[in-house]
Amino acid sequence: MSRPLSSGEVKALWRQLVKAAGGVEAAAVELGIKHQRVSLLQSPSAPDMPSFMQIMSLEAVVGRDIITGAASRAIKGEDDEAVQAAVVEAVQASAAALGAVHAMDADGHRTEAEVREVQKSTQKALAEAQQAADAAQRLKPGPVFEQVH
Repeated sequence: MSRPLSSGEVKALWRQLVKAAGGVEAAAVELGIKHQRVSLLQSPSAPDMPSFMQIMSLEAVVGRDIITGAASRAIKGEDDEAVQAAVVEAVQASAAALGAVHAMDADGHRTEAEVREVQKSTQKALAEAQQAADAAQRLKPGPVFEQVH
């Protein structure tokens, strides 16, 4: 089934692309932007998305179509990359929830704000896990497409 990439998938793939380009600092130099901007474009909680030109520039540097290839496969209905990206997002959201739990209990006292933060982060982890499960449901038997690591 043809579909667009979700913003979470793009951000997960952007992280892979930045890593393949040598990391945040190297990507920033290549793109002519600050490393904080590159980091912001990776953040699942930030609404900003990498531009098409930024994506193409880094893909040209690494010589692989990490994001545009995944977008092409999604448009063609190939869901392998969607599952991988969704699972990455689920793991990252779970790690953030674990971090919130540790922060909440670090001083031995739970505030209302800390409890709300844990509730919010665990709900996000649940939603991301559901997206991964939904992506897995769309898989069909057949050839496996090249995975991006």
